[in-house]
Amino acid sequence: MSEQQEYDRLHISVGESGVGTLGRGESRSDSVFTYVESAQEESAISLTMPTRLESYTWEHGVPPIFEMNLPEGALREELVRRFSKAVRGFDDFSMLAIVGPHQLGRTGIANTLNASDRPPETSLADLLIHDGAEGLFDDLLETYGRYSGVSGVQPKVLVRDSASTIDRLTHRGATHLVKSFRSEEYPELAANEYFCMRAALHSGLEVPSFELSEHGKFLIVERFDLSHHGYLGFEDFCVLNAWPSKAKYDGSYEGAAKQIKAFVSPSLLKQALESFFKIVALSSGVKNGDAHLKNFGVLYENTAKDAQIQLAPAYDIVSTSVYIRSDSMALLLGGSKAWPKYKTLMRFGRSACNLTEGRCNELLQQVAHGMEIAMSEMADYISANKAFADVGDVMLEQWAAGMARSLVKD
Repeated sequence: MSEQQEYDRLHISVGESGVGTLGRGESRSDSVFTYVESAQEESAISLTMPTRLESYTWEHGVPPIFEMNLPEGALREELVRRFSKAVRGFDDFSMLAIVGPHQLGRTGIANTLNASDRPPETSLADLLIHDGAEGLFDDLLETYGRYSGVSGVQPKVLVRDSASTIDRLTHRGATHLVKSFRSEEYPELAANEYFCMRAALHSGLEVPSFELSEHGKFLIVERFDLSHHGYLGFEDFCVLNAWPSKAKYDGSYEGAAKQIKAFVSPSLLKQALESFFKIVALSSGVKNGDAHLKNFGVLYENTAKDAQIQLAPAYDIVSTSVYIRSDSMALLLGGSKAWPKYKTLMRFGRSACNLTEGRCNELLQQVAHGMEIAMSEMADYISANKAFADVGDVMLEQWAAGMARSLVKD
């Protein structure tokens, strides 16, 4: 079988068990997924694709669960540059063949050419300290690009920390995300996200472990799909809608709340809706215009009927208005993408998130308090890091305006 043919047929696994194959359809632009007869209910590849004998077909690309982690931006450019000459008709299916074995979530994707390939290791402790070297991220991109099944326009790679204490038998892949930025496009983006995540943490939201490197060049985030037994299933809200990633700015936060009610386990639903309300409120406060459908997701261990499905931790929160002054919300809220006023958030909390007026007020106060603590931390960081001053000053200004508009009663 030729290398080209191997890139046209992928073997899909969940954990250590093979569950099916993904191949091209009659048209090379289409794809077909078929479960093996022995695939169990709890080993479905997606909450939206239960095990069955009939194949799943998808026109013009690959099903959302497979497309979810396809690289974008700088990472995609690097992979296209490196592989497009060797693979005829290089497309999303070809990209999946390369990064599929090394993506977020519990679904494994491989062909016989890369089935035993393992990512190299690096010292994140060294990276956090020695982040001032010219071209260091380009080196990481070249080394780890093919092992980085992760979406998002921001330059990022998946890496395995050589000092990680997690079990190497159950966690064979990457342990962390390393995020960088192009200074000519989004200066100080790593520090921007760091302080937004600090605000989320201080607001009482669940967040993954994260650290900012010494010179602010990298944000290092621990994968939140790790469990004691391996990797958890993860699906973003585009997948739950059976939508392609390009539809990530379609829909509304009310619609996303309905998805939470449809998929999150009843025992975890109240907490999930409160967290979702706080993330939307925080995005309004810090003016994060990129809180789209791919920046929300669910986690689960398996797809059995009694499986526990929870809302994923808050992630990818950035003050986008620092770079786009006329920016707006990523999704509709109350029929508009304008930054919401306090009353709009209150209506959203009560009607979409099943919250009382009193609880909405409590949660908004938690978000405002979290932002205030992060603003104090940011002011201290500005004093010690002059390179961040221009961006930091604008962030403080935008946060103050966002809090006054969205989090404080008129």
